[in-house]
Amino acid sequence: MMTGVILAGGQNRRMGGKLKALLPIEGEALLLRQLKEMSPLCTQVLVVTNTPDVFSPLLAAVSSTMNVQCVPDRYVQKGPLSGLHAGCLDATESLLWVVGCDMPFLSADAAKAMGKLCQDENKDAVIPVINGRIHPLHGVYAQSVGQRAEALLAKEQYRLMGLLNHLEWVAVENDFFNKRQISTLFTTNINSPEQYDSIR
Repeated sequence: MMTGVILAGGQNRRMGGKLKALLPIEGEALLLRQLKEMSPLCTQVLVVTNTPDVFSPLLAAVSSTMNVQCVPDRYVQKGPLSGLHAGCLDATESLLWVVGCDMPFLSADAAKAMGKLCQDENKDAVIPVINGRIHPLHGVYAQSVGQRAEALLAKEQYRLMGLLNHLEWVAVENDFFNKRQISTLFTTNINSPEQYDSIR
């Protein structure tokens, strides 16, 4: 089992200020869709946000069936690295499945396979590399990477990709998922109104 971490910060500038986590996908908020995919695999789901009141009504509606809570960044508005760091601090499991709040096609099957590999290989992280592109979100990380994340944040180094330079991690490419009949659509994210319209 894992702790799920949903990074729900950001300014949402390219979406005209609309919160991507609350955009409807097939009739339900994107965040709720993510929670439903994550909860069977995760004993706990953390929504990292500095505006918890925005999400409270939605989370209250599912609190009886899911262990989900909002947690704040300790390094505010410093990007996904600070969100990963916050998740590590509050996680109850040794493995974290970390995703962005703008990813509508999360795959528990993909996360489960990556988590097993992370444990079997005793690595700091397992990261999808799809069609040659590294996707540090929808990755699986050991909780212990939080210490290295904090060291970088303290030095005002805020790039999540920069963290990978300090980790022992495994890249899992298309073949890894194809062999397990897992679609690689899980790396899709919504960055613009046009992408949102296309996904809908």
